[in-house]
Amino acid sequence: MSTAYLRTLIDKRATITDAAVAVLDKCATAGTDPTPEQRSQLAKWDGDAKALDAEIAEIEAVVNGARRFADVANRAAAADEAAERRDAARRDTREEPTEVRSVGARFIESAEFKAYNGHGSSGRVEFADFLGIETRGAITTADANNPPYKWDGPAGPSAVTPFLGLIGREPVNSGSVDYLVWSEATGAAVVPEGGLKPEADLTTTPASATLDTIAYWKPITRQALEDYPRIRAIVEGKLRRGLALKLEELAAATLTGVTNTVVQEDLAGIREAIGEIQGAGYAANAVALNPSDFAALDIGILGSTTNGPSAYGTYWGARPVAVPGIPAGTAYVGDFSEGVTWFDRNTAGVYMTDSHADFFIRNQMLILAEQRAHFALTDAAALAKVTINALTPPVALSARSASK
Repeated sequence: MSTAYLRTLIDKRATITDAAVAVLDKCATAGTDPTPEQRSQLAKWDGDAKALDAEIAEIEAVVNGARRFADVANRAAAADEAAERRDAARRDTREEPTEVRSVGARFIESAEFKAYNGHGSSGRVEFADFLGIETRGAITTADANNPPYKWDGPAGPSAVTPFLGLIGREPVNSGSVDYLVWSEATGAAVVPEGGLKPEADLTTTPASATLDTIAYWKPITRQALEDYPRIRAIVEGKLRRGLALKLEELAAATLTGVTNTVVQEDLAGIREAIGEIQGAGYAANAVALNPSDFAALDIGILGSTTNGPSAYGTYWGARPVAVPGIPAGTAYVGDFSEGVTWFDRNTAGVYMTDSHADFFIRNQMLILAEQRAHFALTDAAALAKVTINALTPPVALSARSASK
């Protein structure tokens, strides 16, 4: 990126700052607090400013790196030119090297060999360097001309969070949200023509929530960013994966508020729970359960049927979904798009800066990942909890789940 683009970002940042200061000065002059619309606009400007700050810092680091590289390249070119001049001067002043001839060739050309008449004894010829040995330095792996290859390592798998795809998702534009929890409408009746119609029994319960900020960071040295070109992308991918897994864990934690409970063995409990959900007027779209329970149910089906489990099979129309955040021995059945709502402020943001503590003088960069969200049980009647009391999961999977 050119410095012109960097200047454009700096101008945008300055424009946002001037606009925010103008709003605050106007409120101060009037002696009033910012209106909700002004607060929303200030919050948007704040988010835009933070994003611009991160991009400006990243581009500034690239520009500075390019300048340092150009400086080093210029110095290297000047050094090469000086070395060529020195070599040319040496060639002009030194004598031509003497041709190196073998011992055999020198013996044939010697006067003693030429005077030999074919019989008797010839003169003795001696060569001082007859057993001379030429030596060379061994090539080692530390040779500057043969540096080791640097591999960034595997990027790692992407986050698999199927439970987040089941639940309802509501985008919000502020750090808090007010919402209503609705009951089912009951009381409908058959009435004669002209008769009084009954009033529906429908209630609402107001609720409010403050969004949580889920975040963490990882420091990386500038040298690592220079030596391993893909390291930032790998770290960013792993941070995003960790955020997604944490979000799914928080979403699954809301299920502890489900009060509809079925205690039954294996698939019988899941089928009974589906019936309860249907009786309440909902359509069960999934069965959420621990991965070890999911495996044990599949193994049980394999032993009791002829066609075995299927990767895309369902339990009476309800898709099974493995959720590590649900404890073993418990499953939840129902319409998760109605039962759980994800209030989502924004997508995961990843930022990089050296403006933290003494990171600048320590030549370190900080990569920060964060996301704002809140999960709520918005319709508990749409879900039922199944306590499985006769399930023996595979030992390996059970131990793995317990270790987590």
